[in-house]
Amino acid sequence: MPDQQELATLIAQRDALDKKIEEAEKTKKAEALATCRELIRVHGFTPAELGLKRALRKTNTVAPKYIGPGGQTWAGRGRKPVWLQEEEKYGKTAEDFRITTTNGTTSPKPTE
Repeated sequence: MPDQQELATLIAQRDALDKKIEEAEKTKKAEALATCRELIRVHGFTPAELGLKRALRKTNTVAPKYIGPGGQTWAGRGRKPVWLQEEEKYGKTAEDFRITTTNGTTSPKPTE
């Protein structure tokens, strides 16, 4: 049975070996990726031909309709955000925070 010092030495050797394995795997992965990129470039593959069409599809994002006093935004979908709930306690409404577009800029609706 190994003594404490031998055990510590074995553990240190294992840790060093694990580190070497990790570095070797990282190098091999980088080389494989470089090879793939080169083949894609040489043969002119498109994302669709590589099965990446779905991954490159843009998600449907909704422009914000309301902006809070701290710059927080809300598209008007889902639960009301906390900042709007807090403002409603003080008599404000969502319409008070509606974003109006003037000359390409967004700003809260002017107060009357």
